[in-house]
Amino acid sequence: MITPRVREPVLPDGVRCLCEGGCTPDARNKIASRKPLKRITGMNASLVLRQSAVSMMLFVVSLFLTLTAHAQQAPGDGIVGIWEADDGSVKLDMYKAGAAFEARLLYGNQVVESDNVTFKLDTRNPDPAQRSRSLKNIVFLTGLRWDDGEWTGGSLYDGSSGRTYTCKATIKDGKMYLRGYLGISALGQTRVFHRVNA
Repeated sequence: MITPRVREPVLPDGVRCLCEGGCTPDARNKIASRKPLKRITGMNASLVLRQSAVSMMLFVVSLFLTLTAHAQQAPGDGIVGIWEADDGSVKLDMYKAGAAFEARLLYGNQVVESDNVTFKLDTRNPDPAQRSRSLKNIVFLTGLRWDDGEWTGGSLYDGSSGRTYTCKATIKDGKMYLRGYLGISALGQTRVFHRVNA
């Protein structure tokens, strides 16, 4: 029995089959039906170059604006997050409140009962109306403002003593240095914190 011969389509000039066993008729038809690529010449090349230059310029400008916006935001907001003292004695949640920054107390070894879980009451608060409140999650740090590379002008309430200190903070090498003092900064104490996941 004689098998009918299938007519193979002619491929466009310069196109050759790369299949190992030769192309199937369907594959050859698809290749043959493709439109040849246009060559970029003369005026078309100039237009393509201009469009490429404009696209590249728009990309560079948008990248610059994005980086500038991020750089302007990052320094002041770099203090936001959950921090734990390197010695494990305090854990706080720093957040932005308007133009200033505040911190909520998440843990403090001086303000919990002997079970190390239950927070003590604020019994040493100078305001008698506040003495019955728990120290858990109190906002104990207020008024920190970003100024020339550091956060300054804050007030830090120490629930274990009932005293309020002036405070400032800096961040260096991923660590936060929180300094509390009465009157002169040189007479204060600095505690070092590291960032922790929520």
